[in-house]
Formats: sequence, C-alpha cells, structure tokens
Amino acid sequence: ILFISTVTFLLLACCSDPGIIPRRNVILATDSAAYLTEVLGYNPLGQGNPVHKRGVDCERMVPVELARKGYVWCHTCEIIRPPRASHCAECDNCVLRFDHHCPFVNNCVGQRNYHFFIGFTTSVCCLAIVVLPSLGWFFLNATTDGSSSGTSLDSLPVVRGAAIALAGLAALAACLLGGLWLYHLFLISQGKTTKEHLKGRKPMDGISDEPTLCAPRGPQLFD
Repeated sequence: ILFISTVTFLLLACCSDPGIIPRRNVILATDSAAYLTEVLGYNPLGQGNPVHKRGVDCERMVPVELARKGYVWCHTCEIIRPPRASHCAECDNCVLRFDHHCPFVNNCVGQRNYHFFIGFTTSVCCLAIVVLPSLGWFFLNATTDGSSSGTSLDSLPVVRGAAIALAGLAALAACLLGGLWLYHLFLISQGKTTKEHLKGRKPMDGISDEPTLCAPRGPQLFD
C-alpha cells in the first residue's frame, strides 16, 4: 500500500498543473482574458500594452490598488502576478503560490500540487521506515546464517560490500528526505513557501486565510 501511494503521489506531483498563469501571448491567442479576470479577481493583462521597458512597465501596467497589495509585473510573461506567485526559471512560467522547482518530480511545486508533493514525501518516509529495518534484519540474518546452499554473505565479500554500500546510500537518502519532510512541516506551520522562507519575506497580512497545505487548489487557468 505504501509503495502504491508513493508512486501515485509521485505521478500526481509530476504530471499535475502546479498553478501556472498563462503568458500574455497565450491569453490573447485563446481569448481567455475575461475568464482569468473572473477567476483571479483582476485582469492579468494589466493596463494598456507593455512597452518592454522594466522601469516603465512596472509602474504603468499594474494598477495602483493592486501594486499596494503586492501584485507585480512579470517582464518575461508580460502579465500581472499575485503576491505569492513567482516566475520559475526552469519552467519559464509564473506559478501561483510558488514553492520551488523540484528536480525529483521534474515539475514546479505550487498552489495546485503542493499537497501531492507533501503526500509523496510523507509516503516515501513511511516506506523507508518499513523497508530499511527489514533490509537490515535480512542482511544480518544472511551474514550470520547460511543459505539453503550453505553459503552466507560472509563468504561473498564483493556481494556483502555492495549490499552494505547500497544499504548505506538508502539510509542516507532516507535521512535527507526525512529532513526535507520536517522542513516542509515547519513551513506549513509558519504558513510560508520555501521561496518566502529562503528570501526572508515577512508573513503577509491575513496569511491564515491562505495556508500552504489546506488551501483550495483553485481552478486550472489553462487547458
């Protein structure tokens, strides 16, 4: 069951939409500005047309009332993104409540798949708790007891060394993953994303209204 849940959460975190906000050219090509305005509560295209100058577009494209709330202009996607959204350099997209880009799932972790990521790391930790002691018990018995053919790992030094090395690597990986899991539990308790914590951003007003784990996923913003 733990293995199935681990694989399931891995596929969900890898293949699901993390909360990508469509780029300006995609919005215009699909004529989805009205839909996005209704869903997001503001017009992501901003005011007028960008002139592709950072200093000008930052002030000109974002309405004053949105700028005061922390909305910013993305020069790459040419859209207005919400305060907790960020542009991912690896995926080259703006992602709602961006946490980080995870190489293990080959996807961004954001508003719409963060709980899948937490489910994956939790399942892997539980799986490691079950599997690693079982492997240790097996190797211990294989070392002290003879097999059906009368041999043991002690009589096969190469196999014994490889088994110990693999077990050590698995234990190290499990410890690192456990540390990652505990770190995200800390972030959840603080109501912060990984990027917000690493950047040292102060908690936003009303942060309890938008927790990182239990908040609604929200609708997918593009097909």
